[in-house]
Amino acid sequence: MWSYQVVAPGFVERVEVPPDRGELREGQVRLRLLVAGLCGSDMPRLNGASGKSARGDFGGAPVHEVVGEVVESATPLFKTSQHVVGTLGREASLSEVVTCSATTIIAVPDGFDDVEAVAIQPVSTVVRAAGQFPDVRGRPAAVIGTGPCGLSFCHILKRQGAGELTAIDPVERSETAAAYGADEFLATTSRDWLSGLDGRGRPEVVVEAVGHQNETVVDAIRAAEEGGFVFGFGEVTDADYVIPCREIYEKALTFASGRTNGNWPRVLQEGADYLAAHKQDFASYISHTVPLAEAQRAYSLYARPQSGRLKVAIVTSG
Repeated sequence: MWSYQVVAPGFVERVEVPPDRGELREGQVRLRLLVAGLCGSDMPRLNGASGKSARGDFGGAPVHEVVGEVVESATPLFKTSQHVVGTLGREASLSEVVTCSATTIIAVPDGFDDVEAVAIQPVSTVVRAAGQFPDVRGRPAAVIGTGPCGLSFCHILKRQGAGELTAIDPVERSETAAAYGADEFLATTSRDWLSGLDGRGRPEVVVEAVGHQNETVVDAIRAAEEGGFVFGFGEVTDADYVIPCREIYEKALTFASGRTNGNWPRVLQEGADYLAAHKQDFASYISHTVPLAEAQRAYSLYARPQSGRLKVAIVTSG
């Protein structure tokens, strides 16, 4: 069967590998991959952060947001030929057939085609995270990072009743951010935005949706108004971060974070329900649909933040 490997940092290549014919454990399903969505959390593996494998490559081409067709099932929850959406986990690869737990997928809901459905997984993680927010009604808010997840946070914060909402990103996305609910878009870094806050009102709710480094988390904390709430959503790639604990203490801030650890069926269903209720608002969420034969283009496109590029979906057939 086909599979994609990272052959050098940033570069993927199609290879043929033996199909997995092992017996499924109870509660597992085997899927034929139909659509894969790329995510910022896939990029460290793409760029070789895990180092070389024993085979001399950098492991499988990373992917975890998927829509697939059930080809084998060891659970009564799913039947063969059923289309499902969910997550494969952190170590999964772009392959023709993949195996996953039935606890990390749901059936593709009515009203979604396969490409539309791949957005359910990332949106569901944002819906789950936003469930940890305090009452934001009328409170000024800011979102650092306007990738797919940052834009989802903008949309949810506005639906929760947030006051003036500012989106910050050095990549120009003013029109897109406005469409997702931002009242103001600043095409600048979080550090430059922070330096200009002394003479203006500070946000009471700040979401860090960039990840992969320490600086934007620090900026989010330092930007928040006294008594404010800060959520660190972006992927954490270092074991330890240095954050301004005294500032958190002196300003009586609440800092929260955390990835989705369990109850994926409920999380995915809530994400699906949110998307279904706001489908038109998310019409631009998947900005690029790329055929499997151009997988390298898809990864290269996603690896570089740029205007006009949001979620990239790889379609394996058609």
